[in-house]
Amino acid sequence: MKFIIKNSRLIIFLGLLIFSVISSVLIMSVANRHVYDYHLSLLAYQFSRLHLAIPPLDVPYGDVVNFHSTFYLYFGPLASIILAPFTVIFGKYFPQVLLGIGSMIASFFIVYSISKAYKFKKEDSLLLGLFFVFSTVLFGVGIINISAYQVQALGVPFVLLAIREYLLKKRPLLIGIFIALAILTRVTLLLSVVFFFIEFLYKRISLKNFVLIMIPIVISGMILAGYNYRRFHSFTETGYAYNQTLNTFPMSSNLKAGFFSVAHVPANLYSFLIMPPDPVVRGGGGFVLDFPYLKANPWGMAIWFTSPLFLLLLFKFKKDKFSVSAALAAFALAIPSFIYFGVGFSQYGYRYALDFLPFLFMLLLSSLSPKLSKTAVTLIAIGVIFNCLYMASLWNSYPIFGIFR
Repeated sequence: MKFIIKNSRLIIFLGLLIFSVISSVLIMSVANRHVYDYHLSLLAYQFSRLHLAIPPLDVPYGDVVNFHSTFYLYFGPLASIILAPFTVIFGKYFPQVLLGIGSMIASFFIVYSISKAYKFKKEDSLLLGLFFVFSTVLFGVGIINISAYQVQALGVPFVLLAIREYLLKKRPLLIGIFIALAILTRVTLLLSVVFFFIEFLYKRISLKNFVLIMIPIVISGMILAGYNYRRFHSFTETGYAYNQTLNTFPMSSNLKAGFFSVAHVPANLYSFLIMPPDPVVRGGGGFVLDFPYLKANPWGMAIWFTSPLFLLLLFKFKKDKFSVSAALAAFALAIPSFIYFGVGFSQYGYRYALDFLPFLFMLLLSSLSPKLSKTAVTLIAIGVIFNCLYMASLWNSYPIFGIFR
């Protein structure tokens, strides 16, 4: 009994980890029946042959740019660059979902290291790593094999690595390289540099070191500009304007209010902060709930459902020396998402929160440090279990309960 009490948090971690891994396999088996993209692997194979376009006869419909009858992807090139050697060895249909799984694994260990930097003990750091992977929107984005999701998942560990490097070693060139690599997945992650700019204003980063941070970032911007120009004859055109799905419902309906507009802020905030799961209603009319009672709303769910640990930011916020920098970086990264017409559809949680999640997590760490309370551990467990039970409900399946549809 003494052993169990002494190691209770490690036991909780191991139990949740095993449950999460088993659930992930089951969720992926359901998801793959409904969606299994391979855009990134196709482009990776084309990269290995020194081509930038995807063969028109082999391209899946979604997330594809049709530019004068030539097909491209509007994502940054890094995901396909990473996949290129694997497609050479294993073929052009190499499972690109391994990018998301690899991003989840990397994020776990990086978050563990960051948590240790905040003086958390090993067991608490392990639980925080588990939280970040299985109780945030990274979970669904990482294991659901939609190309846009996989690219989004890939950017996360690079931003986390930049944060870790700043907290532990402070090597400016390496920080810049990590942010530059993140930008080569999603250009909006350029706004991560706001954190380091505020730290520069606080004089915790010298002018010389800030310039060193910016050098790789400028180079990555030049690479993206050249990549865009080679495909679309414009340094700034990513190709998204030619996305084939823009004219399909529900995106076409949202687009009527503008591509970027403050008119989209209420819907995005609703998805991020308020939107609940949908009820499972028994057939035959009326309003009688049927087991398992809830299903994920494909337009998203509030962060309090997917990540209830963030509730402690509302009730137990503590400021540290990085709080202002982290908050402003999170705010800057959130702006493009909140004014964007694509609120998100067929998603588990508000997936665009992934852009600013690392800096929001920094605010959470300062509020929880130096030890997780029993309430925090309970909220981590609730979030992980809830996500594992209900993620596959996007397709009306609940594999943990033995319900497959």
